[in-house]
Parts: sequence; structure tokens; C-alpha cells
Amino acid sequence: MSNRKKTMLLLFVDYIICAVVQILGLVFFSWLLKYSWGYPAYSVAACLLLTGLVYVRVHNAATRDVKRKLERNPYAEGIYLALPLAICNLLFIGLFVLLQANIIPLRDVVVKTMYSFPDDAPRVMTEVRVIDYVTPFVRLWFGMAVGFLGEQTQALRLLIVPAVILMGGWLGYVAGIKNFCLSEKLTGMMTKIKNKFNE
Repeated sequence: MSNRKKTMLLLFVDYIICAVVQILGLVFFSWLLKYSWGYPAYSVAACLLLTGLVYVRVHNAATRDVKRKLERNPYAEGIYLALPLAICNLLFIGLFVLLQANIIPLRDVVVKTMYSFPDDAPRVMTEVRVIDYVTPFVRLWFGMAVGFLGEQTQALRLLIVPAVILMGGWLGYVAGIKNFCLSEKLTGMMTKIKNKFNE
């Protein structure tokens, strides 16, 4: 398997890791969500995490390309590497739009009938429809943007996630080609700040 394909596949793994981390983060930082600014702040942090994961993966690919002296367009290659993940997310968004508009008619499809037993009450029959499962799945998959979605999941706001993926890929590859290491710069800044305080 070529390094390009490996990088593209590993970006999917990074995305799933980010989704799991943000779901766990909703549990650990539930106190933050009580504030009006909690959800947007949480989404900004989750989007930065996703950008960082994509950035690091693509930066490493660019560093390997420099070592092997492969000449690729630095301004297009990062987007090219992140494109399959972005397209996958765009397909999910497109499918969700078709389901919301009932172009794919799942509103009328009943998956199963189940019984609930609230506090010794008689059995209550509840119809569960396929569309009832779709929105929670979409909110989980695009959990990084949950603070921007509001009460109703709007497909246009979901486009934040593919944009973040492409931006992380572009920045990572350009930085890798130009031999710019963000962690080294941050470490250098922290050292300077620490030295200023120790004077």
C-alpha cells in the first residue's frame, strides 16, 4: 500500500478517534454545557482537535515526501490527502438532506414496535421510525459541530466539518513541505515565556 493511501485511510481512523473523544468529552465536560456559551466553546475545542489530528497526519506525510524528494504541489496535495474523508462526510450530509426533505421516504417506514413500562402503567405501544434513528446518528458523527447545530440539525451547518478537515490537510502539508513544526515553535515560545518569568 502506498504512503498516500495509507495516510488517507489513517485519516478515517483519526476521525473516528476524534468522534469517540468528543463523545467522552460530552460526559466529562457536561458541567460546561450548562452555560449558554458551553456548547459553542466545546465545538470550537472539538474542531481544533480534529484540525490538529488531520494536520499532524498530513504533516507527517509531507515530511516523508520531502525525505524521498518527491515533488508534489504543496498547495494541492494536502487537500488531495484529506479529500476522501471530506467527501465521505459530504455524502453523509447529502443523504441526510434527502432524508430530511423526505425525497428518500423513510418518514413512513416503521422499524419496530416496542413496549415501554413507565411506573406500573399499562403497556404503551410506541412506533419507532427509521427517521428517528437518523438524526441522533448524524449528531454523533458530526459531533464536533454539535454546538453550532442548535436544536434542529441543519445540514448547511454540518459543512463546518468537511471544511475543517480540508483546512487541516492543507495547513499540515504546506507546513510539512516548508519544514515548519508547530510543536517546536510552541515549545520555543513556552521556553521564552518561562525564562522571562524566571529572570
